[in-house]
Amino acid sequence: MCVLFVLLAGDVSAVEIRITPDSDLKPVLKQVQAGDVIVLANGTWTDPKLKFESLSGTAEQPIRIRAESAGQVVLTGAIEFRVSGTHVTVSGLSIRNPSGTSDVFDFRTHSSVHAHDCRISDCSFEQTEPGSDKESRWMNIYGTGNRVDHCYFAGKTNAGTTLVVWVAETPGSHRIDHNHFGPRPELGKNGGETIRIGTSDVSEFNNKTIVEENYFERCNGEAEIVSNKSCENIYRHNLFERCEGALTLRHGHRCVVDGNVFLGHEENRTGGVRIIGSDHRVTNNYFEGLRGDAERAAICLMNGIQGGPLNGYAPVRNALIAHNTVIDCKVSMEIGVSSKKKATVVPSDCRVSHNAFLPGKWELFRVQNEPSQFSWIGNKCQLETTRGADLVEIERVDIKLARGKDGILRPSDSKSLHSDQPSDVQTDIDGEIRNSDLAGCDDPSTPVTIRDLAITTGPSWRRPLKL
Repeated sequence: MCVLFVLLAGDVSAVEIRITPDSDLKPVLKQVQAGDVIVLANGTWTDPKLKFESLSGTAEQPIRIRAESAGQVVLTGAIEFRVSGTHVTVSGLSIRNPSGTSDVFDFRTHSSVHAHDCRISDCSFEQTEPGSDKESRWMNIYGTGNRVDHCYFAGKTNAGTTLVVWVAETPGSHRIDHNHFGPRPELGKNGGETIRIGTSDVSEFNNKTIVEENYFERCNGEAEIVSNKSCENIYRHNLFERCEGALTLRHGHRCVVDGNVFLGHEENRTGGVRIIGSDHRVTNNYFEGLRGDAERAAICLMNGIQGGPLNGYAPVRNALIAHNTVIDCKVSMEIGVSSKKKATVVPSDCRVSHNAFLPGKWELFRVQNEPSQFSWIGNKCQLETTRGADLVEIERVDIKLARGKDGILRPSDSKSLHSDQPSDVQTDIDGEIRNSDLAGCDDPSTPVTIRDLAITTGPSWRRPLKL
């Protein structure tokens, strides 16, 4: 056993504790106090079982668990890393080729002992060789107020969602930000989501988790890249590139999908946002080059089941779909998609407002089941649009765009996008206050925010990581 205690300079009460794979953690953890640092020795840790239970840090003095050198502590094999307590941070670990049947990283140590205001940052989770064929998850978030940021996840081949947020009656209010969710190959069945927030049985609970500033690249595990199964979550300013699926509001209500970029690069089955449930807001998003339809259309509104079970399809009600820009997508907007015979309730009472559609040769709208009581306000489509444009009230105009430094097309002449009808969306794709009611995601009179998520997300010790 090797455990080394060192007093930290500048704080006589804080201690740095160095541990190795054969260290006995139980006596060590009994002595850990707020402000202490637990250092994992460099090297390969095979089949590690690490349980950091009920640690008590504070906001001012968190307990830190870190690699001796970022990226040089490699955990592999049957990994079980568990953290509970308050204000604990984990950083610098390289989790490589997990092969056990247990889940890899949990924000809890027992079923009732969870983490609160804890964080994992600057770590990687990667499968580079064949692993277990048993279902497992790479990360489970329990408790409240936890954060996952600047991590890299890629290559998961077995069943099981990459990252799960477990929902309870108390809102989790977690934050998942600045992560690079790299390629995940097609699983061929359910259970290949990259992120899932909740399950059907708790889908009526508010969770209030924020998923922002992440980069999703070739996340092809299944049709649901992100599976939302709870209420009042926010998905904003994420980049989805070459992902064969959709950000899916599968269960739950009152979620916000704002300011995201979906780039398909003309690859088959790439999709956008799929809407199920009530009172969702899908605003300021940019969709280009997507080649999915039905559930993988740029914007999809599903049919629902009246009075159905929690694991069914709640009817789409009172959605706001506003200020989105849709360019060169196979189907810009598909309405009334029905994947179940019992799903006969059409979307109703939705407001489709101030969107800009440039479908090119592709289909603008596809209506599988006629919606009820939709409001179409201030929407614009490309002048020469023909396919599907006669299905709704929409104005054909000469939309002029130019590609900006951030790679997306923005208005070069905004006159044609002007609307005399007011919008209740106050900001644009950059989060800036709008000065007008122009159709589309960008108000060109506001500052442009360059978010190069492809190379600035993920662990600092892996950047730049543009595959």
